[in-house]
Amino acid sequence: MNVKGVRTISIARRFWRMLAPKWAHDPLSGAGAARRGGRFDPPGMPSLYMSEEFSIAVAEYEQDLGIRPGTLCAYDVKSERIADLTDTGALKALGVDAATLRAPWKHVAFVEKRSPLTWSLCEQLLAENINGIRVRSVQAAGFNLVLWRWNVEGGASVAALDPLGELPTDQSSWGRR
Repeated sequence: MNVKGVRTISIARRFWRMLAPKWAHDPLSGAGAARRGGRFDPPGMPSLYMSEEFSIAVAEYEQDLGIRPGTLCAYDVKSERIADLTDTGALKALGVDAATLRAPWKHVAFVEKRSPLTWSLCEQLLAENINGIRVRSVQAAGFNLVLWRWNVEGGASVAALDPLGELPTDQSSWGRR
């Protein structure tokens, strides 16, 4: 399927995500990303960042902070409308290049006080009813999935896997910050 020249793909597979202890009680919320924004979501927009391999999820979680506590969680995801930003034709159709996707978004947003181009890209794709994107990881060799629409009509279907019920059920078990 194409949306204005952007190749979209269907996915149905397992993904991985590291949860900060304060968010482990709500692994489907996306609220952590909404607090300050992320590479592909402006502040106020809940998003789920996941990786195709658990080792990539750990690298993404640690980023420039190094080792910190976290909970590795597996997710089963199905979606019909994922923009494949690993495809150079899709990037060309959107008027961006791979360097734009890797740009230091935190510096642009928090030091320069400007909106990173990836935030505009997110808004453009959302306007086209895209559920999320598949992109190359900036932290490790592999791929990530970023979802903006999940578990709503027309959005991606996402299930956090916790077969033994070991995730905490409320934030109080981890304390508040």
